[in-house]
Amino acid sequence: MQDLDSSSSIWLTGFWGFAPEEEGVLGFTDRKDRDRLFGLIGDRQLVCIYGAASPETDTRLVHQLLGILEVEKTPIDSWEKMSEAAKRRNIALGRQDKWRFAVPVRRAWRTSHALDIKQVFPNSYDSVNGRYIARFGTWLAADEAHWLFEKVPFRETSVFGEPPRKTGNGSAGTMPLSKLLKPSHGIFGAFGDRAFEVQDRPHDLYLAHFPSSPELLAARPVPRGFGLVKIGISGDLKNRLKALNISFPETSKIGWKIIRKARFGDRSGAATAETAFKTAAIEGLGAKSLGKAFFIMEMEKAELLFNKLSPVSGLDLRVRGR
Repeated sequence: MQDLDSSSSIWLTGFWGFAPEEEGVLGFTDRKDRDRLFGLIGDRQLVCIYGAASPETDTRLVHQLLGILEVEKTPIDSWEKMSEAAKRRNIALGRQDKWRFAVPVRRAWRTSHALDIKQVFPNSYDSVNGRYIARFGTWLAADEAHWLFEKVPFRETSVFGEPPRKTGNGSAGTMPLSKLLKPSHGIFGAFGDRAFEVQDRPHDLYLAHFPSSPELLAARPVPRGFGLVKIGISGDLKNRLKALNISFPETSKIGWKIIRKARFGDRSGAATAETAFKTAAIEGLGAKSLGKAFFIMEMEKAELLFNKLSPVSGLDLRVRGR
């Protein structure tokens, strides 16, 4: 998974409130809205939440900056990661069928500062299109995202379905998001019996290759014998490949191809191998990082390294028919 730091993009959207301690999800009422987001974000994404102008929102929170979520690009039903109290509250309010098409939240940060998004995000938020942004979202302008990272104090809070966070007392632990994200590392859900049970499942480590005109994405020459590759993990490799190529028309002759895959028994094992690939590629094999999980490196070395990190070493794990 890609690292998140002060250079990362931030998605802006409105919601009725900010309660990750009881609802560890970002939900959509229409599946198409979630699918649209999947076509725009990577494996992990920072999402800035403000109080939407809707009947469900406390009037004191409308247009107020509420917090930041780190979401994972995995489709779930919102009730899979929601406390029983939150479920009862939704039923009582007659909104048990709303926001069910969700993605899991892995980390969350609150701010106690009263900040009106119309004032702090004048280039990103347009009140004329407020309803559109609350439903679909938009990217924060680069300068406003940088300001949010560096200037606004946040405090990390626990997320339902994730290991509890130590948030400190008083002002302890309150600092800009750029500092709270250091050191940058992957955040993975813990599996087992907590307030509810989260089932782990097998995940694939995959090596994707962009074989045709890699210079288009790399913005630099790619020497003979080298290639543009992406390392990643997924619980649904078919959907992941579809998401990687969603911006290309069906008639396109370019796109990502999965050239190697290895099945791990659980997500943490695949994530450990993914991190090891990134480290070895840069430190030992001369790969050039393009940020996140993308590299220019010698194809033979990339494939040999992948095989070395697979749970069944020594086997040729190339994807047939590619």
